[in-house]
Amino acid sequence: MTKIINCLVSTIVLCGLLSSPAFAKNNAKHADEYSGRHDEKNVRMAVTSKAFTWLSGSPADNEKLSPGKSAQFFGFVALRYQSGRVARRGDIAHAFHQLATVEQRQSIKTAALEVLPVIEQWWQVRSKILSELENHLYTGAELEQHKLYELAAEFGWLNAQAGLIEANACADVEKTLNTQQWQSLKKWRQDPALTSQNKRKSQLKEQLPTKQAIERYTDIFAKCFTYLTGSVADRQIIPLGQPAQFFGFVSIRHKSGHGAKRGEIAKRFDKLLSKQQQGYLQGTTDVLINEIAKFKSIRSEQMQHMDRVRINSQQSFDLTAYKQVAYQLGIAEIRCAMIEAQTYRKIRTLMTAKQLEKMMLMRADYVLDNKNTDIVVGIERGQQLFKLCSGCHQINNQTAPNLQGVVNRAIATEQFDYSKAMQAQQTGVWTVEKLDEFLTSPNKSIPGNKMGFTGIINQADRQALIEYLQTLK
Repeated sequence: MTKIINCLVSTIVLCGLLSSPAFAKNNAKHADEYSGRHDEKNVRMAVTSKAFTWLSGSPADNEKLSPGKSAQFFGFVALRYQSGRVARRGDIAHAFHQLATVEQRQSIKTAALEVLPVIEQWWQVRSKILSELENHLYTGAELEQHKLYELAAEFGWLNAQAGLIEANACADVEKTLNTQQWQSLKKWRQDPALTSQNKRKSQLKEQLPTKQAIERYTDIFAKCFTYLTGSVADRQIIPLGQPAQFFGFVSIRHKSGHGAKRGEIAKRFDKLLSKQQQGYLQGTTDVLINEIAKFKSIRSEQMQHMDRVRINSQQSFDLTAYKQVAYQLGIAEIRCAMIEAQTYRKIRTLMTAKQLEKMMLMRADYVLDNKNTDIVVGIERGQQLFKLCSGCHQINNQTAPNLQGVVNRAIATEQFDYSKAMQAQQTGVWTVEKLDEFLTSPNKSIPGNKMGFTGIINQADRQALIEYLQTLK
């Protein structure tokens, strides 16, 4: 393994950044985080936000990832933001499941069951990598490059192996799609909101034995959709935060109900730091721009190998070559992780007690946690909860409509690029009752809307938030 690692490290080469012009054109509002561009401004944003989430979080936070974060080679990120956030993984998967034949469902089911133990091994290796990085952060112990590179090669191969299983399943489905199915898939690609209609999620429970298997089945169906209907350029898109998703940002995004925004967090945390600490982040940004370009180049090569399992491929698939590239990709990712971890350790050692206090108060703004809200009631409680909304819903912010005066206002009447689903509600009014229903589960209340927020389950929290919204005139 040592000779292989040394050889692979030396083969990592620099390549230009890849992105889709169509993606950039259609997503100016979301360009900072999801354009696929990793320029100086955007990489600095990612580095700063990850510094905050790692330094303010816990090892448990770093373990958090969504099911779709493994084997992320199929272009869902591009679709999500080409659609203005209307496309949802679960909705697309369930719609495709309903469209699929018994044979096609079986291909996805077989892949879901086959990939589960591979993903489990991937998680185990990821945990070992996390332990090494966290040990450096908390104790200052030197990172053992050779040990991490061996883990990285295994990490990259397991991820690639999972991707290959899923790609083969997609290729099997592709071979059997009929004209009517293709027409439906193309229609959904043009308007993903259509997949939010007539969902029958209970069908999936009958297909597979465990929750984990159902999640994987759903994920593969969504990947299959974007893989078969998208372009190579779509699949080149990776969001900020990748590579090296080891630093807890996914956790804070989930805990905030997807209210935490990377750009806002980065700006706030940067202001909290000293000039020296900011200098560390800038220096790391400069180094990472090249490292991320290398990662994207190797990732592109791996996807070219993966595409050879498809029916229209002119080249045969070479497992040995694919595995070698997978090793390279894992090492490229861990190189980025090591660079970041060493920087975050330097920042942590310089943090004053006052900075630490401000940092943890800042984290509380993004976490839906009773301990942060139970000490206050009524409008004050609602004001605290509104911090989760304010990242998008600001005056003159194109990301989301202004919420001033929203209570008893006609729906979808602000100057904003509303989804078709929301436009269809224009005869309605944001009454207290309608707001309560919407805030419980936005996607269930108005399927096909653009809001990424998943909802507030606690009725007292919804009531407090609505009371605060009533004060915004």
